[in-house]
Amino acid sequence: MSVTVERGAAARSGQIDDVFAALARHPAVISFAVGAPDPALLPGALLAASAADAIAKYGNAAVQYGLTQGFPPMLEQARKLLSGRGIESQAHRLHIATGGSGALHNVCMAVLDPGAVVLVETPTYGPALKVFRSHGARTVGVASDEFGMLPEALDAALALHDTAFVYLLPTFHNPTGRTMPAPRRGQLAEVVVRRGAMVVEDDVYTDLRYRGGRLPAFWSYAPDNTVYITSLSKTLAPALRIGITVLPDQLVEPVLALKQGIDMQTSVLNQAIAAEFLDSAAASAHLDHIVAAYAAKLYAVTAALERHFPDGFSWTDPDGGMFVWVEGPADFDAVALALPALEAGVAFIPGTTFFAEDDAPRNAMRLSFASVPHHDIDRGIALLAGLCGAR
Repeated sequence: MSVTVERGAAARSGQIDDVFAALARHPAVISFAVGAPDPALLPGALLAASAADAIAKYGNAAVQYGLTQGFPPMLEQARKLLSGRGIESQAHRLHIATGGSGALHNVCMAVLDPGAVVLVETPTYGPALKVFRSHGARTVGVASDEFGMLPEALDAALALHDTAFVYLLPTFHNPTGRTMPAPRRGQLAEVVVRRGAMVVEDDVYTDLRYRGGRLPAFWSYAPDNTVYITSLSKTLAPALRIGITVLPDQLVEPVLALKQGIDMQTSVLNQAIAAEFLDSAAASAHLDHIVAAYAAKLYAVTAALERHFPDGFSWTDPDGGMFVWVEGPADFDAVALALPALEAGVAFIPGTTFFAEDDAPRNAMRLSFASVPHHDIDRGIALLAGLCGAR
């Protein structure tokens, strides 16, 4: 596929954009489509207090231009957050980006040339595919199982392609919800280091863990070969647009130079607000509160799937995150069901959105439960189950 075709495809709306546009016309729909936090759980009042504290502490410096790398107090809070995840990095490698998506764009600007190859899991995060293609890259899916990308498949793909980087979501994967076990992370890291490849690790859901213990980030296995990206959008507030990146040494200068030419720096005011919040006694209690709320929603979804869905369907049972992946029989067509489901009052994203290949299987769907009101979950799953059973 040519670079022009890849960029043209990225510029067109996709299934996620189309579903969101349709949802705007159907506000009463129970939506398992939107991968966003529950509006009721966003800490608006707490952030208002943090904003007042930030202005009082930093004065006009909070509303002035700032350093491209990041506002120093936010960089310090990022260092503490990452340290809690076992990521100890030199200070110059940290960077505050405009959300996780901004961090990904920054890296792509520095790394991707037209025609470059990005290797991705099967399936993978759909909007990331659009980002890579918007930079003229070619996306290639690598065989994966319930534990993530297969090491032998990655080894073969790296031998075949001159690869710019490998894109991984090891923890609470979007769209499947799966988590890559520690042994698989180590096996993939061995391949990456041996092949001299680079990985971009997308780790924005890691704090939304509902059971089990934290696993080491992929970065821990190959720190010199990994770009680590996380954000505060899922745990604090998407509108703050605070992304955190740990960059390999060779990418620090190009990433910051290119970002300076795009937006100079991520909003200093937003960074100051986030830093004050993270440094407050409210931060830990807020995280505990949302984790409990999302855990209850996830359990409600899996219980409703068990109660209502017809035979022949299966689904993931994640330890955290925001997503459940549902697969039907081979003849089930989730793409064809999307519009009738919307008209019936329930929305989801067809699984084809999340594959690099054009001939992706049509029998899967992603259910995002985080923003669905708890009292609507059982009714929404029952509606969807009825449609699946009536296909």
